[in-house]
Amino acid sequence: MTDKISIVLAEEQALVRAGIKAVLENDANIEIVGEAVDGIECLELIRAYKPKMVLLDLSLPRLTGIGVISHIHKRYADTKVFVLSDANMGSVWQEAFELGINGSAMKSISVDGLLAAVHQVAAGDDYIDPAVQAIIDSADLENKKVLSIREKQVVKLVAEGYKTKAIAELLEISDRTVSKHRENLMTKMGATSTAELTNYANQSGLTKVELSEIE
Repeated sequence: MTDKISIVLAEEQALVRAGIKAVLENDANIEIVGEAVDGIECLELIRAYKPKMVLLDLSLPRLTGIGVISHIHKRYADTKVFVLSDANMGSVWQEAFELGINGSAMKSISVDGLLAAVHQVAAGDDYIDPAVQAIIDSADLENKKVLSIREKQVVKLVAEGYKTKAIAELLEISDRTVSKHRENLMTKMGATSTAELTNYANQSGLTKVELSEIE
């Protein structure tokens, strides 16, 4: 008898999480061993159940999906990571791929497509949804780099509407340093407006975590 594919599912929205669970558990070879609503709970469930795979959104409270992925690869190298997200920015997906995710799909993927992708990753092969690949291909990522913790903190605060002086006070740095961080961010991300920084913060989950929780 083939062992079931044990999965920890991490998705903040209850209705979406229930739908994904129903799709996966309709396959007799898949078992959802734990459900998490945030990144910290996800890591706790991974520690408790040692699942074959983690299927998670990137935009999670308390600890972002990117933060969860980083911890998984440091502590649970045998656990496969499958990202199911509606992020439409290439820079968000790039950061996930640079951390070594095994599977990626948009939430618009078909039921059969998701099940096939999960089995493919569980078998040891990587999977990239064509829709995700299209987002990456259409983005100019050649010169973009992963953001530092401080840069992520600045992006979060910019997205939340804080001005330079307020950001400087919250991070206990100078106004000039904040301005330099913003300049570097625009260059690193190839962004041309604050709206693009805000989109990144929302899609990567930075607006759902506290400053001290950013990794």
